[in-house]
Amino acid sequence: MRLGSAWLALSLLLHLELGQAANILTVFPYRLPSPFQMVRPLVRALVDRGHKVTMVSPAGLPADIQGVRHIRVPMLNKNMQDFLDNENLLEFFGSKWQEGIMTAKALYDVSYAILSADGVKKIMQDKSERFDMIMMEASHLDALYGLAEFYNATLVGVACMNANWNVDYLAGNSAPSVFEPISPMGYALDDSLISRWHNWIYITEEKLLENLVYRPAQARVFKKFFGYSAEKMVQLRKRFSVILVNSHFSMGGVRANVPNIIEVGGLHLSEPSEPCSAELKRFLDEAEHGVIYLSMGQDVLVKYLPDNMQKPLLEAFARLKQRVVWRSELSLGANKSEKFFIIENAPQRQLLSHPNVRLFITHGGKLSVMEAIDSGVPMLGLPLFYDQFPSLHRAHLTGTTEVLDANALDADILTKTIKKILGNPRYAIKAKEMSKTFRDRPMSPLETAIWWTEYALRHPNTEHMRLNEEEIPIIRYYRLDSIFTFGIRVGSVLGTIIFLGWRLYQIHRTRQRRLLEKQRMLMQIQLQINIQIAELFNS
Repeated sequence: MRLGSAWLALSLLLHLELGQAANILTVFPYRLPSPFQMVRPLVRALVDRGHKVTMVSPAGLPADIQGVRHIRVPMLNKNMQDFLDNENLLEFFGSKWQEGIMTAKALYDVSYAILSADGVKKIMQDKSERFDMIMMEASHLDALYGLAEFYNATLVGVACMNANWNVDYLAGNSAPSVFEPISPMGYALDDSLISRWHNWIYITEEKLLENLVYRPAQARVFKKFFGYSAEKMVQLRKRFSVILVNSHFSMGGVRANVPNIIEVGGLHLSEPSEPCSAELKRFLDEAEHGVIYLSMGQDVLVKYLPDNMQKPLLEAFARLKQRVVWRSELSLGANKSEKFFIIENAPQRQLLSHPNVRLFITHGGKLSVMEAIDSGVPMLGLPLFYDQFPSLHRAHLTGTTEVLDANALDADILTKTIKKILGNPRYAIKAKEMSKTFRDRPMSPLETAIWWTEYALRHPNTEHMRLNEEEIPIIRYYRLDSIFTFGIRVGSVLGTIIFLGWRLYQIHRTRQRRLLEKQRMLMQIQLQINIQIAELFNS
């Protein structure tokens, strides 16, 4: 067994060493630090493999990576700040169409800012510059797909959040689904018939937004900077060779993927974790009844959380025996030496891997959920935004997590739920089982991502990995022929039963009618006889 494992590791190592160096242009306009936790180890590994990587990103995000040529776009930072400072920001959450219109404007600004940036214009004007691959977020930044046509380069996508129907379309996996929207605002998470019908309408609405709002805005940028037609932009949407998706089937929500959708969930775990300070380690080690770790993510500042969320948490913790490590930039007036340990930059992975940590209270960020699963720690979810809701819902279905409404927290319900998770060993057992399946893979997520990235370099044409709907009649693609045949069979049986029933009913009615006629005739004859008898007596 050990010899086989060693041979597999050696084979993978040798195979990974055979990659051919390439020029790769990566475009990651994220304005938050968490997505870079996924792409950073991938970019570093590509550089270590000898590839020449150029990264287009906002100013200051991420920190400079050794060996990478960085092209900073400060306008991305300004656009994000303008968006947050918008006096109409709350309207973003008002309706799906309002959300779509504001998102389309933000995405338009992103594409425009990148293609108009001095550093990007410089490399596009330099005739000596060439790129073999364009790697970028697989989202609604369609105008940037023009870079793949401009450099005649392979196009590889990265999906830092959950896969959705748009990612499926870009990968050539446009199977019908009502389970994975782009935005979960107002999306039903249960499986009832009414909810499925609602979700079908919901995703249909998203597709209308895609065609009527998102894509026309991107087409204007696409034409301005590349001079290509809108039809060319639509064609480029089918050019993605491989899409690296930040998920794994062991996390719940198994989905049907074409071969070029590659699950690399846990890729960020390849980087070394931050160590615990001596003070924090002592706090954890001496926790007689265990520790509850609370973090709402590095992108959410505690000072912006509503009071009706913070107060119930503090009241619930006061009723529990467990110690609490709270990731926060505020002191919250809590005792740091006995019950609470408040820390602004928590070494989250080290905390979750400590044997005394019994529960993780989280907002449900993708990376946080993965780290809890990797460490085998049960969760209590308090989702706030977007992909956090479906991520925690799937975790709940696995039996490792409970989920509460963060906007309607109650100290009693919170205390009861925490005690339920801590007191029932089922949650911890399920979490440990899930951790084993999450970790058990033939290659690490980073090795998988590198292998498939270099596969795309070796094989630029990956049509053999995509589902080509044009080659499949729509009736066959949606199995309408089978449904039609089944319908005919069922209809024939039902029709025969109805026809026979109707004939039997008709026969029965005919017999009844004849019987009644006979009875009526007999009654008339009897009446005539009675009349004649009466006449005889009278005479």
